[in-house]
Amino acid sequence: MEIKEFYVHLGKLLYAVAMADGEVQDEEMQELYKLVISELSDENMFDQEEVNVFYTEFEFEKLLDNNANKEDAYNAFVKYFDENYKNFTPHMKKVTIYAVEQIAKAFDGIVEEELVMIDGLKDRLKIIS
Repeated sequence: MEIKEFYVHLGKLLYAVAMADGEVQDEEMQELYKLVISELSDENMFDQEEVNVFYTEFEFEKLLDNNANKEDAYNAFVKYFDENYKNFTPHMKKVTIYAVEQIAKAFDGIVEEELVMIDGLKDRLKIIS
């Protein structure tokens, strides 16, 4: 599994969560930038160049610019996970859950639509110990 692909698909997932209520709020965009700059790039979960984390932001922005369907974005992450779950580490699981929760909380707390996505994601990620 290429680490770049993990970050691309994480961008899709974060976009889906941000769009869960119908639009991406400025606060969610700011949280995305904060995650990429301050938190994901500080993670030492891979021996790769830090530039890979920016693929999360690039993918999110591409989907936003194209007004992509949130379900398609969410399902793309799910498909990616299902095809690669054996390569997901507990740390990747932790980063994924943390990132989606931070995006969801960024504007008005976690709303029902976001909670449904997050709960579904957590159920799927349970296979990673």
